[in-house]
Amino acid sequence: MHKSLFQRFLESELVCDCRRLYGFGVPHWKIIMGAIFCMVIYTALTGAQLALVKPVLDKLTTNEAGHFSVNVDSEAESKSAKSVKGLYGLKEKTKNSAEKIGFVKKLIQIRDKATQSFTSIGIMAAILAPFIFLSFYGQRYFSNLLIWGITRDIRNKVCEHLLPQPLSFFENKKSGELISKITNDITTTNGAVNILFSHVLLQPMKLVFGLALAFYFNWKLALLSFAGFPLIAIPVIFFGGKVKKHSKSSLQHLADLTDIMREMFSGIRIVKAYSMEDEEAREIHDINQSFFRKRMKSSMARATSNGSTEFIYGIGLAVVVILSGYIINAHKITTGELGGFITAIGYMVYRAIKQLSKSYNSLQDSLAGATRVFELLDYEINTQEHEDAEELKGINDEIAFNNVSFGYSSATIIKNVSFKIKKGSIVGIVGQSGAGKSTLLNLILRFYDTTAGNITIDGKDIRSLTHKSLLDHIALVTQQTFLFNRSIEDNIRYGSKHSSRSEIENASKAANIHDFIINSHQGYGAIVGEMGVKLSGGQRQRIAIARAFLKNAPILILDEATSSLDTKAEQSVQHELNSLMKGKTTLVVAHRLTTVKDCDKILVLKDGDIVETGTHDELIEANGEYCMLYRMQSYD
Repeated sequence: MHKSLFQRFLESELVCDCRRLYGFGVPHWKIIMGAIFCMVIYTALTGAQLALVKPVLDKLTTNEAGHFSVNVDSEAESKSAKSVKGLYGLKEKTKNSAEKIGFVKKLIQIRDKATQSFTSIGIMAAILAPFIFLSFYGQRYFSNLLIWGITRDIRNKVCEHLLPQPLSFFENKKSGELISKITNDITTTNGAVNILFSHVLLQPMKLVFGLALAFYFNWKLALLSFAGFPLIAIPVIFFGGKVKKHSKSSLQHLADLTDIMREMFSGIRIVKAYSMEDEEAREIHDINQSFFRKRMKSSMARATSNGSTEFIYGIGLAVVVILSGYIINAHKITTGELGGFITAIGYMVYRAIKQLSKSYNSLQDSLAGATRVFELLDYEINTQEHEDAEELKGINDEIAFNNVSFGYSSATIIKNVSFKIKKGSIVGIVGQSGAGKSTLLNLILRFYDTTAGNITIDGKDIRSLTHKSLLDHIALVTQQTFLFNRSIEDNIRYGSKHSSRSEIENASKAANIHDFIINSHQGYGAIVGEMGVKLSGGQRQRIAIARAFLKNAPILILDEATSSLDTKAEQSVQHELNSLMKGKTTLVVAHRLTTVKDCDKILVLKDGDIVETGTHDELIEANGEYCMLYRMQSYD
């Protein structure tokens, strides 16, 4: 069954995107009602102010109500009069019936009294002025409160939706593109929100009130003008799709530009070390040029649409003026009615239609950003928890890998691995690069879920536990220590936000970084710079260790925590790590085998398989993979 044109319109991307944006306004319905109320009052009072044009012009003519007409022969006038007799008679009957209603009668009396002289008209205009100001201010206040509130909600919702996504989501996305969508695309979306919750509400009100005024002044001219309005919609709709198409493409180029600039500034030392400034500038130039071309295509489509609207209006105005001459000659019209009609059509009706046509093109432009934002919101969170997921209360016995396998797409990284880690023991995991060491840790953290087998804590599958409670029991220190561009105190407190200052200082002392902090400028309040650039590698590592001390989690994961340090710094930091490991169930991934010599058990990985298990001495005696790795490092 074929869908009707109206059904296809309701299911179009434009309507769906607008519906989703309106959905963000539902929690703000009180503000919407306030904005609509102020818009109605403002539009009505503006219309009332324009209605004063008629009595002013009438009083400027002879006898304050003079009529003008162009002399034509009586036969022509008789024919014209007959052609409009029916509609004119209906108007008079409707007018006479309305004037018999008490409320309408009272309004007419007020109008006549308020317009009996220039002084009374001026007083009425002065009375309306402050109320117009207040209603205008009110509708702008409520509209902006709504628009920026919705923009804030969209940005918050996107961030709240992205952060729980699994690690694989971020590994498969360009961080620059995500940043661009959260910043550039949502800023663009703000334009659509502005149109939908401001222009789409206000301009139709102006159009309705303007048409009502036009019919009030002269219904025949109003009908003629109204007949040409649908023609304006043709170029607007035709070019609107092109605007959105080119705008969406330009936003993708802008995302690429954001990503390459992020990479360039993050790796500025490498750029300079290899004298690649010109090459980087050339790449930015190329992407920027593509962005420029797409924006120009979008702008030209908008210009063509808006220009066509102006053209159609000009032709329509010419037709209305020509036909108006015949109507004016056929039936008398007051100077005030003609002046009021022109004012109502020009100031309210035409401006409203013109703004709506521009708004439609701007809406298509802005919805290109909204579409890209909605793509983020439509990503499902893959790491799902069971509805009856339990809270992890602690570790009483052991962590066990039971026939665990894992892979990305078709590539298998971990192959049927099984081992146990007793509570309080220290287990080292070693192997050559690419053996799967860090992948094992990611599985314990549930950054990924196993593709076969399971991981248990005290016999409970970690997938049956809430992810938050699992992570609350794990402290992590990695090779690439990440510090936020915040204070030292904030970086140590990260993940333990309710810790007191004394607890932070105790953790710093345990990590042997307290003395350095208090002797530095601003102490714990010192900003460490982006990625901790203001600190040395050893200082960054000690702050990460202090962070782990402060969390005091029963499970500790050290992922090559000292591999980026020189030998002297490593020996110094290792002392703090030994203190941190006391009493904790610890997994140590290490490239330097000297750091795992004292582990209770060492697992040797090769191509995703555990090929050896034992203590350092046992593995050396076995003269296998571990012994080979150890000798290679000893020769180094």
